[in-house]
Amino acid sequence: MTPAKQAGLWLMQFLSFLLIFSGFYLLLPEVYLFKRFSERFGFITEQAWNDLFMLSVLTASVIINTLLIFTFAKMRERYRI
Repeated sequence: MTPAKQAGLWLMQFLSFLLIFSGFYLLLPEVYLFKRFSERFGFITEQAWNDLFMLSVLTASVIINTLLIFTFAKMRERYRI
């Protein structure tokens, strides 16, 4: 694979991660989740919540992006002529 193709593939994978991350960050109801977490586990500082929420969004994004890349790679391998 040429360096240009490798760079393009990396860019596509990064853009897919960015899209998934942005979707999670924009669509998850952060205030609702904060209230539910506080009711269940008690008081939590805003900084601790921000750290926990960001870590959760990043982790979920990485896992989903990994599964997406793996799925496309398997499909590409299977249907290669």
